[in-house]
Amino acid sequence: MSNYIIIDKESNLIVKVICSSNKLRVIAKYRAIRVSDAILAKYHKRAGMRSRNGTLVDAGELASVSPAFLELLQVHS
Repeated sequence: MSNYIIIDKESNLIVKVICSSNKLRVIAKYRAIRVSDAILAKYHKRAGMRSRNGTLVDAGELASVSPAFLELLQVHS
C-alpha cells in the first residue's frame, strides 16, 4: 500500500492522508503526492501540534522540515 498526502491546490493545505493500493484519480481541486513513511511521520508530528488549535498543516511547512517532501512538491507542481 502507498501513502498519499492530499493537498488543496488553492490553499496549499494538507487536507487528508490516504493509504491505498490503487492509483488515485486526478481531481482538479486537489493534488495527491505519494510519500514515504518517514515523510508521513513528520506530517503526523506537525498535525498533532496543529490539532490543538484546529488548523491544518501547510504543505510549505512540511517541506521546510522535510527536504524529501520539498523535492516531491517540485516534481508534482
